[in-house]
Amino acid sequence: MATPALPFVAAFYAALTGLLCVVLSTLVIRQRMQTRISIGDGGDGNLGRMARVFGNFAEYAALVLVLLALLEICGGSRLLVHALGICFIVSRMAHAFGLAMTTDVNPGRSAGIVLTLLTILVASISLLMIVARKIFA
Repeated sequence: MATPALPFVAAFYAALTGLLCVVLSTLVIRQRMQTRISIGDGGDGNLGRMARVFGNFAEYAALVLVLLALLEICGGSRLLVHALGICFIVSRMAHAFGLAMTTDVNPGRSAGIVLTLLTILVASISLLMIVARKIFA
């Protein structure tokens, strides 16, 4: 019996995503400590923005990691999984940096969301193509 494929490449990006989660969470915690606001944003614009930095990250992280893991498990190219993983990490860092600086539209935020959605699109289409070959063959 063959050993099941283990998604080591996706696991690598999951670990990087976890580290980024800690960094972004720390930014929110630091802002909460400075403002002494424990729930909500208390009308503090900086706290609200930091909370959205983390929230935007969290809204996409789980889906992308599941897609990367499934893509790798189902036989997707390791190079593709690496490319998508790098794209996701860079996109979330760009978005976080852009949003942390200002609520205005800026290159970091714009590039971040475009690259995030591109990662999801490419991963989803690639996974559909692999799975379709298996279930419709």
